Amino acid sequence: MCDLKGKTVMVFGDSIMYGSGNGGFGVGEYLERDLGMKCVKYAVGGARVGYVEGKNWLPGQIIRALRDGAEADYIVFDGFTNDCNISEGAAECDVPLGEPADGYDCPEVTELKREGGTFAESFQSVLYTLLLRFPEAKILFIRPHNMGRRGDAEQKRYGELALSLCRKWGVPYVDLYGNSGMNTFIPLHRDLFTCDSYGWGRGDCTHPNAAGYELKYMPLIESALKAL
Repeated sequence: MCDLKGKTVMVFGDSIMYGSGNGGFGVGEYLERDLGMKCVKYAVGGARVGYVEGKNWLPGQIIRALRDGAEADYIVFDGFTNDCNISEGAAECDVPLGEPADGYDCPEVTELKREGGTFAESFQSVLYTLLLRFPEAKILFIRPHNMGRRGDAEQKRYGELALSLCRKWGVPYVDLYGNSGMNTFIPLHRDLFTCDSYGWGRGDCTHPNAAGYELKYMPLIESALKAL
């Protein structure tokens, strides 16, 4: 286990990484508080890995970091929760799952097409770009918890594809879906571990509150980072 105090961690992803259910105190801020790391946060609520007009785009976060000349010792990111969302009135997920290309001939995120892209090709491009452009950083992907506001089948398909691509590219991951025990299909978990974002008088299933981060998310994430 290594000492991470003073190390810079760059955070990409969606509202879970950002901390939208916890006053903007997300994964990076907990790493600062708990481990003494320095957080550079590019995560934005609503981000998708595949491009959707009018929505934040995770590859765009990486492009911004590259333009900023940002450097990091560690990179932590998530992505697919919003890709597998089915918007009101739609029959399919916001971003098609797609099939990853064989081999390792892959575009960087700066070369990705926007319209008509799929989750598979975009996620593979994210992995490739992070490995290529931040060769000295240690990278960790976070698969979020089992969410009661996403279709069970959809989050399994997108999540399992994400993990298979991480294995292909040799990127370590934390599987909160499988290992955190946080399942917001269960009403008690929904109300204990996620915030009441919409004034419903109950947890929203998606956005961790302080208990969700501190009891379910951060112990696994911090342990994985120390072991990299």
